[in-house]
Amino acid sequence: MDEKPSFCMVAPDGQVLDRDAVLDHVRASRATSDGDFSISIEDIRAGWQSDDTIVVCYIEAQQRGGKHSRRRSSAVFTTSSSAPNGVEWRHLHETWLQMPED
Repeated sequence: MDEKPSFCMVAPDGQVLDRDAVLDHVRASRATSDGDFSISIEDIRAGWQSDDTIVVCYIEAQQRGGKHSRRRSSAVFTTSSSAPNGVEWRHLHETWLQMPED
């Protein structure tokens, strides 16, 4: 199996999403939020790393439609000469810290 793995995300609710599904979700969130959609990243820490791969851990806070949520995230990045800035995002796993308020 020589094909490089593509991006996937494990969402806080356990769904496994591919790149297109994640992009569609972010675009839909921006389109339906009347400008009230933001994401901020806090407490960024390097995890395990090798010569061409790193795991980055952080807290992601979102605001959408007046509702706030927070999640602990772990992301895997690899070097890639063909990717923008030489880095390719391979995997993202998120766990709820604070679900959106009702």
